Amino acid sequence: LTTCTWRCRRVAMDDRLLLGLYDDVTNVEAHSTLLRYFQELTSSPDGWKICATDFAKRVHSSDEVKFFSLRVMEQHARQKHAYSSDDDILAFRRELLSWLQPLQMQHEEKVFIKKKMAQIFGLVFVVDYPSKWPDFFTDLLNCVEMGSPAVAEMFLRILLAIDEEVVDRQVIHTAEENVRNTSIKDTMRDHHVHLLVDCWYQMLVANECDQVVICSLVLEVIGKYISWIDINLIANDRFVGLILKYLSAAQLRESAIDCLHEIVSKGMEPLSKLNLVESFFKVLVEVGILTTAASMDQDVDFEAKVSKFLNGIGVALVASWSKLVKGGQDESAKVVLEAIETKLPYLYRYLSDEDDGVSEPIITFAVQYIGIMKRCSNLSDTDRAHLQSLLFAVINKLKYDEGYKFGSEGEEEASFMEYRKELKVLFDNIVQIDQDMVLQTAHSLLSTTLASLHTQTFMNVEVAIRVLYMLGGVIVDKQYGVPNSPWQLMMSMMVSSELCNYNHSAVIIQYYETVVRYEKFFTVNSQCIVPLMKSFVGSNGLRSPNKAVRSRLSYLFVRFVKGVKLQISCIAEELLEDLKEIFSNLTLALQTKEYFSGNELIFLYEAAGILVASSIQLPENKAQMMKSLLDPIVTHLKIYFDQMAESANEEVAQNVHFLMSFASRLTKVFTNYQQVKQCGCLECFAEVLPVILHGLEVQRHKELVHSGVRQYLHRMVICLEDELLKYVPMTFSLLLKDCKSQDIQDFVPLLNQLIVKYKLKIFPCLNEFFMPAVQTINRCLSEPYDPLDREEERQHQSLQKCYYLFISSLATNEMTGVISNQGLENVERVLEAVLNGAVNFPDPSVQKICFGIIKKLVDCWAAEGALPGFVEYMYQHIIPACFMAPLKRTFDFNDGHAYLTLNELASVLKVIILKRGNEAVLYLQNCYLPSLKISPHFVIEFLSKLQESESRVLKPYLKVFFSQLRTLHEL
Repeated sequence: LTTCTWRCRRVAMDDRLLLGLYDDVTNVEAHSTLLRYFQELTSSPDGWKICATDFAKRVHSSDEVKFFSLRVMEQHARQKHAYSSDDDILAFRRELLSWLQPLQMQHEEKVFIKKKMAQIFGLVFVVDYPSKWPDFFTDLLNCVEMGSPAVAEMFLRILLAIDEEVVDRQVIHTAEENVRNTSIKDTMRDHHVHLLVDCWYQMLVANECDQVVICSLVLEVIGKYISWIDINLIANDRFVGLILKYLSAAQLRESAIDCLHEIVSKGMEPLSKLNLVESFFKVLVEVGILTTAASMDQDVDFEAKVSKFLNGIGVALVASWSKLVKGGQDESAKVVLEAIETKLPYLYRYLSDEDDGVSEPIITFAVQYIGIMKRCSNLSDTDRAHLQSLLFAVINKLKYDEGYKFGSEGEEEASFMEYRKELKVLFDNIVQIDQDMVLQTAHSLLSTTLASLHTQTFMNVEVAIRVLYMLGGVIVDKQYGVPNSPWQLMMSMMVSSELCNYNHSAVIIQYYETVVRYEKFFTVNSQCIVPLMKSFVGSNGLRSPNKAVRSRLSYLFVRFVKGVKLQISCIAEELLEDLKEIFSNLTLALQTKEYFSGNELIFLYEAAGILVASSIQLPENKAQMMKSLLDPIVTHLKIYFDQMAESANEEVAQNVHFLMSFASRLTKVFTNYQQVKQCGCLECFAEVLPVILHGLEVQRHKELVHSGVRQYLHRMVICLEDELLKYVPMTFSLLLKDCKSQDIQDFVPLLNQLIVKYKLKIFPCLNEFFMPAVQTINRCLSEPYDPLDREEERQHQSLQKCYYLFISSLATNEMTGVISNQGLENVERVLEAVLNGAVNFPDPSVQKICFGIIKKLVDCWAAEGALPGFVEYMYQHIIPACFMAPLKRTFDFNDGHAYLTLNELASVLKVIILKRGNEAVLYLQNCYLPSLKISPHFVIEFLSKLQESESRVLKPYLKVFFSQLRTLHEL
């Protein structure tokens, strides 16, 4: 629709148009049309008036159209209301108040409509109250007094919206908004809170029998406002009596217990908090809300709220205890601690509840109580009993539920895993207090479980192993070399058991997780390795019928092989044969992915490479073993390359990528050329290289295939020496062909790796391909992008950074001749790009890289005759850049990276002076620094510091110098 059409419709909202657009909202064009209509109305001075008038008259029956109208009004309230004329402010206010008229509230609206209406009230409130609309609450209360329950409900939703705008800590506010919000709360406390509190009470009394929604909203509002109003307005007989009464009402008790939780969470003096908490606690125990035993017919949702309330009580008391201890009030702290201890039976009950939703809310209290125990120098027997009760509760809750859906995990299963992480924190805290007790408990649990392994449920078996696993890092590190330590005994017990044959995936996975975590055990118990490795590759391990087991064990296997590679040399060949059996039908494995996925096979190929290198065979035999692994990969690559020449099947390209990854992972065991040579595998890897490089000629799915090629090339830079050099020109040529931005970003790390290793050996090749590479980068950088799109902006900056890293790699590896050979015009373009990065790049760490490049170039080229024209360029552009960068407002002197950048640019100036001597000093003293309006005294001081000071002295000086200079230039 044209703008003209829009303007024709601005006299009224077009219900049919909007309905049509909402019906077709998945259509991009319809969405754009809707957005244009919205922008037209929000930018029009009368847009909000049309929407407000139509909404107040309920012209539109559609909820979507009503919400659209409210969104327009919301934008006005958020962006324009504060700057509107007095007449418009009054008009907007009248429209809002009209919503609260009894006649208007006869229309029952959906909850999302009511919330949006309330939000608009809240936005207007923070602008107008108290200066422009001092009677805001009086006007609203008048509407409530003569209105219906619907008006009362709307009023309460407005109060919640006000809380969100003024108080809610989850909403991030500016410093200015925080000052505004404090002023609003002060005014409300002085003039209107008492009126609101009276209104809340009257609503509770008037509606407790038949208006559940209103009573629930009142309790929610009290819970929100109690944090900043006088608690005595609520914590009194009239309110508390009603709230406690609601705990017996099925439809209100959840709201009531939530309200009590907010009351006990309010900041108060310790002893006042103690009295408040104890009064609530006593009543809730007396009426049977708080119990030490779960009932058979408990309401789980309500019990979860009770658990949260008990957690609030516990956390509040612990905070009070800490405050009293810190203040030296030991007797009062003792009283509070005794009160905390009376809550412990309830803590154990709710923490141990069968339902995780009831157990989870109280974990914070448990952790904080353990924090108290940590501060006690000597634990009593009672303290240890409490600690053990907590440990038993944690172990019990770590167990899987019988209904856990292994293999088809959903939201409930994900929640349980997150809950386990919280329990782990609690477990670690218990361990820190009493390690011996935890070890004894873990040992007893494991030995009891293993003694009756075949009659135990999988949940009990899994948790017994998990507790042993969880000891790692807290206790075990101290017991590796201690013979017959509890940990050593538990590991021996576990490894010698039949756990590896247990028929449940959770048990098998946890067993091998524990084995791998404690692989150091096997370095001193090598007799356990052979049977363990055989089980690892056996029918309940890597050959398990369970996909989850195979998947996880493929990763655990390579980790374990890495850890015990010195101990498995005698069985390496046998294990390798087991892996080759898995690899035997590579075509089927890649096509079906039913047994192992490509990513899982990558781990197994890495393990195979380690086994080859670790075997006791002679180098020529090792070479043959490696070749037997590589040959099938090469054969399949050739087949797939032929297929890709004929079709654009993405699955084939994915398989090519995996095959290249397999070859790369076989080499990962080697960290340098010498190791490869000693193993006899040089020729194997070199023979595969031209086959893999053929992938650079593939035109379909280039990103996927090239990624595999680069991966192998990265490995060959490490594994080969001059054998790789003959392939470098062809590689550069093909990787630069039809390059996109991401291709360059992926290519530059490989390029830098080659420069670092081969240096002058690849000088001729770099000399030839430097400008094509730079031109490709510049072409990609010149492509238009949306700077408001964060992802596009990030990609653009990432490419720039790659460029600077490339130049830096040349400069730091004595390869500046590659740049200087390109002709003065091209050299100047490179210098301009680097200077631009040094001055304007938004990331100071990248600015530091650029100044580092400049320093190296100055060091190489600033001598007379080294590079024609460079000295003049240095004075005209490089020296000014060293001052322009820190003078920009975006340069944050308090940023750590920026601080380091200051040091780097100072190093540039130092090198200039070192190279050009008195000539440079006189230029700075008589020409450049005076042009910045720096007084002669500070010029001399600056040059003196620059030439004589060490880095640790110079950096803080530069920070002050440039801060003052920036202030001077801004005046």
